[in-house]
Amino acid sequence: MKHTRIVVTHYGGPDALQALEEECPEPKHGEVRVKVLAAGVSLPDVMMREGIHPETPRLPFTPGWDLFGVVDRLGDGVSGIEPGQLVAALPISGAYAELVCLPQRELVPVPAGLDPAEAVSLILNYVTAYQMLLRSAEVRPRQRVLIHGAAGGVGSALLQLGRLAELEMYGTCSSRGAQAVSDLGGIPIDYQNQDFVTEIQRLTGEGVDVVFDSLGGTHIWRSRKALRPGGRVVAYGLTASLRGGRLASGQSGGRHRFRAIAIFGLYMVIAQRFPLAEASHAHELLGEGGVIGKIVLVRNGP
Repeated sequence: MKHTRIVVTHYGGPDALQALEEECPEPKHGEVRVKVLAAGVSLPDVMMREGIHPETPRLPFTPGWDLFGVVDRLGDGVSGIEPGQLVAALPISGAYAELVCLPQRELVPVPAGLDPAEAVSLILNYVTAYQMLLRSAEVRPRQRVLIHGAAGGVGSALLQLGRLAELEMYGTCSSRGAQAVSDLGGIPIDYQNQDFVTEIQRLTGEGVDVVFDSLGGTHIWRSRKALRPGGRVVAYGLTASLRGGRLASGQSGGRHRFRAIAIFGLYMVIAQRFPLAEASHAHELLGEGGVIGKIVLVRNGP
């Protein structure tokens, strides 16, 4: 019996993603084989494909930071979990596959009845947003925050968690994403037609306490201008470096694991669902920017 997985054969653009048919993997001692029902498509996947993410595996490798699936087979020494159990995992790589074997300790059981694409959107997006809000920025009620890419995957997670934390929130987005930002409790700023620094100063009078910057590069210095004295920028992505699904420079790396920052953002709104075999198209869409919600790869067929 065979299964499909996506392999990065060389560092480069979306065409570096190739579908490979191979024998199904067998779980080793302490491992569980999971049938992947949905895998998230994230900026870290794109950066790994280019060879510049700090956690980039050696070639060839299968990308995929997060997954939602069902337990298919147990390896020796596994107990407390049964075939048919729904699980979630954050393996960092390997999720772009129909089947994947993971250590039991990396699996989190989840309740039945969830939509796989919606469930996988909770994993990396919300872990990232939670860590940044409460551990990096240490936000407090009534503080002001600015979220770049607020209509995207991590951006929308920041808005939802920020509302629970009683924050005053502003979010840059395209005109298409403005309603989504408003619905989640933020004040939208159209980055295409408004200068966010000017708008923040106009709306707040003194700036915000925290800026969450998913764009990276020189944009971080612009974000600093939106801060009040003593404020901070939490940078977690490099979307400003992408054009058409790859780095704007066109220069892929050779596995430069420590060139870029260690935490990246993604793009529980589902932007689009792609079958596994169309992973390269999913990367192209993510790289174009302006995505509202999260892009997800779903299992082909039943």
